[in-house]
Amino acid sequence: MRRRYHTPGNNRFGAVPRNHARNHAREEPMIDDGGNGGETYPTVLIVDDHEIFAELLSDALTASGMTILGTCGSVAEALTAAPRLRPDVVIMDHGLPIRSGAGGIAELKRSVPAVRVLMLTAADAHGVLQEAMDAGCDGFITKRQRLDAVISAVQAVLRGETPVSPDVAGGLVRRPSVSVGGDLTPRETDVLQLIGAGLSNREIAERLRISVNTVRNHIQHILEKLDTHSKLQAVAVASRNGLLPSDRNDQLH
Repeated sequence: MRRRYHTPGNNRFGAVPRNHARNHAREEPMIDDGGNGGETYPTVLIVDDHEIFAELLSDALTASGMTILGTCGSVAEALTAAPRLRPDVVIMDHGLPIRSGAGGIAELKRSVPAVRVLMLTAADAHGVLQEAMDAGCDGFITKRQRLDAVISAVQAVLRGETPVSPDVAGGLVRRPSVSVGGDLTPRETDVLQLIGAGLSNREIAERLRISVNTVRNHIQHILEKLDTHSKLQAVAVASRNGLLPSDRNDQLH
């Protein structure tokens, strides 16, 4: 059974029915038994003040089998809607009115700890990327990518991966640095670099010739050692503190 929330009036975080993605205003809350035998769909909340883009994205995600709980036009609306709707993923634009999307990630994660946040931006991506990572976003993609790439990024975030647009991924591992430091082992540093390059857990396992479970264990140790809550946040902390030496990057290929 899937619960769909529909809010009257012009409240932009009213739900979008799965088969009528353009209809953002309904009279009453609805519960859809759907006749699907209890099958559930990933739920998504879109935060973007460009209504045409949000509508196109909503349609594309709906067609891919996801349930769109609604759209918000600001961080304030998202912070009100997310605790009530409990989405699996929030797609957050950066260039929002009053308060930037990256500026609202940390508060969103505090109010809904299990939510995964995919940052989507048309802004100067490299500048936004560091801020979004510091705030704890789970993935980062630019609006220069095709819609199918955005869908793939949402699916990757749902799998616990850390998608990063190829056009900005290189900036995560090409910072001047001194040497590997802290308590990170050389193998953990390798894993962290490959996360920063946008590789999935499976791709990291193949690159390093280790199992996916071993990759997951390394990631858990990295998060604990760097006192971070997401893989991208760990990359940000490590990069800022010189723990990702560029001379190791070529050795991983």
